[in-house]
Amino acid sequence: MKIREELLFLNESDVLALLTPEDAIAAAEDTFRHIGLGDITVGEMALMYVDEEKGNNFHSMPAILHHRAYAGVKWIDTYAAPQPGYPFSHGNLVVLSDTRTGSPVAVVGATNITTMRTAGGHGVVQAKYLSAEPEPEILTVIGCGAQARAGIRGFLTQFPSLKQIRLFSRSRAPMEQVQKELAGRIEVVLCQSPEEAVAGSRLILMASGAESTLVTAGMIRPGSTVIGIEGFRDLDPQLGKRADKWYLGYKKPDAHILQSPKLNPGHLLTDADVFGDMTELLTGKVPGREREDEIIVSTHMGMGAHDVSCAATVYERARERGMGQKLLLDVL
Repeated sequence: MKIREELLFLNESDVLALLTPEDAIAAAEDTFRHIGLGDITVGEMALMYVDEEKGNNFHSMPAILHHRAYAGVKWIDTYAAPQPGYPFSHGNLVVLSDTRTGSPVAVVGATNITTMRTAGGHGVVQAKYLSAEPEPEILTVIGCGAQARAGIRGFLTQFPSLKQIRLFSRSRAPMEQVQKELAGRIEVVLCQSPEEAVAGSRLILMASGAESTLVTAGMIRPGSTVIGIEGFRDLDPQLGKRADKWYLGYKKPDAHILQSPKLNPGHLLTDADVFGDMTELLTGKVPGREREDEIIVSTHMGMGAHDVSCAATVYERARERGMGQKLLLDVL
């Protein structure tokens, strides 16, 4: 018996046309909640190095969304030592299957998904549930790359109360570009140092990609919420010790933060320092902020389940709108 399967290929342009910041936030929140409810299986990440120096790698991150009837795997490269002219990560994909039939249904570009669902997706959800201010007026953003800009878009979507962004980057030109893009929408203050950016703010997004500490524990005032997307690579690990509560996104994949010398310098932080994670918070297993003056830190490195959820939304929307390139697979 021969079965002809129809596979939908959706490129990066399709993703940008079909996935919004609101979608990325909703997917991240749904993922955290349904992991906590037991409706999502998060598989083990497989990491393979290309070179002896272990600078370049490929890794796969599988997940099954039982509640949405999809299984998928994110395939991504991270090249710290790329060939000249190539970015550190590109050509990322999500392969999506239907759990009811086992059939593959889509191959979806995942580079833009990764950018949207990180600082501007799960970073926003962490802030939504942990901020001392339900309607914050000031957001500090450390960094000005693709993740920081996606984070700004996501935070503006979730928090229309924002009136000012305090921005710090080691490069001034990208900051000026962000200021120009947001002119007339929100005040963007270009800061000369992390200290200046953090001053007067209680909501801080760390999205710099820096490999050394930019924000120290001493800069953070009571009532602050600090969201980190790079563990403690650019954030003082002492803050994890001194904070009233430190949350992970999901303990299973975020164990990497504790194990990595780059994300946990000096291995200062241990399991005992972790108060809980977002999957527990969203399902009522641990409390969130209990006092306005608490200092709260939340760090999450991401997981394939976020990408699979976003890819499923892109796929469903593409089918509704007749978008994408159809590929035929003959299954014997």
